[in-house]
Amino acid sequence: MLQSPKRSSGGLRYEGSSQGESSVPSIDFSSMLAAVRRQMRPVLIGISIGATLGLVFYLSKTPVYFAGTQLLLDSKSKVNDEVAVTALSELGLDTGAVDSQVEVLKSMNIANSVIAKVGLDRVLDDDKVQSLAARGISAVKSAIRSVKETFLPPRKLTPEQQDAAKREAALAYLTTNLSLKRVGRTYVIEIGFASTQPDKAAQIANAYTQAYVDDQFSANFDATRRASDWLLPRIQELRQKAIEADLAVQSFRGEKGLIMTSTGSLVNEQQVGEINTQLVLARSDVARAGAKYDRIQSIISSGQMDAAVSEAIDNPIIVELRNKATAAAKTESELANKLGPGHYQVQRLRSDIAEYQRLIFSELGRIAESYRSERDISIARERALEAQLKNQVGLSDVANKDKVALRELEREADTYKNLYETMLQRYQESLQKQSFPVSEARVISVAAVPSMPASPKLALSVILGSILGFIGGAGFGAVRELRDLGFRSASQIRELLRLECIGVMPRISARQLAMVPPLTSSSPGRVAGSAMMRYGTNHILSPFAETLRSAKVAVDFTVGDKAPKIIALASVLPTEGKSTISKNFASMLAQQGARTVLIDADLRFRGLSDDITPHAEKGLFHILSHGVPVSSVLMVEPDTGLLFIPAGSDIGSAHTSNLVSSPAMGRLLSDVGANADYIVIDLPPLGPVVDVRAAAKYFDGILFVLEWGATSRDLVVDAFEANPQVYEKCLGVILNKVDTHRLHFYTSKVPQDGLHKKYAAYYG
Repeated sequence: MLQSPKRSSGGLRYEGSSQGESSVPSIDFSSMLAAVRRQMRPVLIGISIGATLGLVFYLSKTPVYFAGTQLLLDSKSKVNDEVAVTALSELGLDTGAVDSQVEVLKSMNIANSVIAKVGLDRVLDDDKVQSLAARGISAVKSAIRSVKETFLPPRKLTPEQQDAAKREAALAYLTTNLSLKRVGRTYVIEIGFASTQPDKAAQIANAYTQAYVDDQFSANFDATRRASDWLLPRIQELRQKAIEADLAVQSFRGEKGLIMTSTGSLVNEQQVGEINTQLVLARSDVARAGAKYDRIQSIISSGQMDAAVSEAIDNPIIVELRNKATAAAKTESELANKLGPGHYQVQRLRSDIAEYQRLIFSELGRIAESYRSERDISIARERALEAQLKNQVGLSDVANKDKVALRELEREADTYKNLYETMLQRYQESLQKQSFPVSEARVISVAAVPSMPASPKLALSVILGSILGFIGGAGFGAVRELRDLGFRSASQIRELLRLECIGVMPRISARQLAMVPPLTSSSPGRVAGSAMMRYGTNHILSPFAETLRSAKVAVDFTVGDKAPKIIALASVLPTEGKSTISKNFASMLAQQGARTVLIDADLRFRGLSDDITPHAEKGLFHILSHGVPVSSVLMVEPDTGLLFIPAGSDIGSAHTSNLVSSPAMGRLLSDVGANADYIVIDLPPLGPVVDVRAAAKYFDGILFVLEWGATSRDLVVDAFEANPQVYEKCLGVILNKVDTHRLHFYTSKVPQDGLHKKYAAYYG
């Protein structure tokens, strides 16, 4: 059986759901993906608009070319003015050193060298191409300059002042357009220059690298020459001191008799270690022998006959005496019970037991003497080792004091040796650099004339425009998604209403309806109808008819074998297609051979009656209010044999809710159901009137019809919460007027909702 939906204080839920179960929020990626698919069109439109704007920006912007070259700074040690003072330092190119070289490249010295290489006029050569904004700014500056010259004549400059002004302008131009940066954490510096003239950008970038390399050549040559002059006298001094320190080490070692072992320690230190190891073992023997002696002494003094020690167990004399004592004690106990405790045999056995105990303790005393002798021997050996260790420690103290002095002499000798070797190596390097100076910077990438502008970039402009368009389109799509408040999929019905989605009714196009001829009949008592009212019976293999059959299965499965099955169809709002589905559902039941009666209980609107029986004057209203016989208003559909009770005419403003829920309605259903298998009732909408709530007690189940994407979800939930009787009788929901071409955009958890194309082979 399907679970029966029940109303609770917290909203709609399934019967049997755990009250204490807490739902853990999770991210539904499939629903998010479905929302993205639904809103793909505005996103694509936004991307297209953004890409177009990016292209317009690219076409209107003046191109700027960028040429770059790269310098590699060697990480080898440098010898400069500071090294001449501290010649023992190894200066690698850390982060601070690389940043220092970047500042050198920014210096006025390098800039003046670039001006000398390129030429002052070439540097000051204005770029020919200017952007619209730059041209506007230039025009404003020219106008201001003209006005200023009109009222304030310009001051005349000397040729020297004019050259200085040009040089200052050239330096400012170079500083503004120069780009210097370190490549990652490497020793590579990238030098770039931007200009609207590609050849000028490459020429100035290469001039910067060449000026820096030339500056490094001169600086290294001067530094190495000063370092070699400073190192030579100090090398001779260090050589003499290293020899003297080594001779002092050897002389001191011979005088003090400091003999070293293969492991680097003194001989007496090794002897102390060996004696200490033996002393530890001797102390362990003393403790073990003393423990054994103390234990056996405690047994003897306490007179514990049954105390078990390993020596007593292994001693055959004690074992034999204990066995005899045990046997005598057993015999004594038996005779005492038979003859009495004063019998002479009992007294003799007790004397024997006492003698056995005396002999046992005598034997234990002999064992105790042997333990004491063992303990005394261990103590004597311990004392001898302690005396020997004390003697060796005294000798080691003297040797350690001498060793301290020896280590000091060795450190001094090693220091002088290392200093001498380092200085000698530095001196050789300085001679090599002085004879063949090598710069510590080399060009690893020469600036080439750029063929494409660095900015604006076509791809970047289009991509950024597309990103902005994507953001705008995504925002618009998100607003559309939030405003979509209707039911779009079966999963929404299950999650919000806790009801099963029986199926989806596809939207029927005009071309499809044209294939179904309308049924017209002028005979009284006959049901006519438009093509839409007969679509299910004329297209029995269509998805429309398949949903009707699913509704029948749900009714049969839920209601069971009850006869008749009274099924009502309701909706929240008008025009959701409830009447159309009621007529097609009833016709399908009749076409399958079931005795079916269709009743139009929408007494206020009468849409179903006006469509299939437009000329009927009497109907349900007259049966319930005036007692008209059912047979006089009953009509039949020729093709299927469906019986139909119209609503009737001339109803006026009567209280239809009282009629539908009156006892007369119950009697009518009872009379009609006597000869029917199914009674299908077309009810008015649930929202505007109370007819459905009033008549819910007569129905075995209610099929709820919702228009796809049109009826607000909150409105449906509120309607069910306001009408719990209807919700309890609801068997499921039918989504009507579904656009099957767009349905797959709204299905993320229920794959069958989006498989109509794959199922097309099963539909006629």
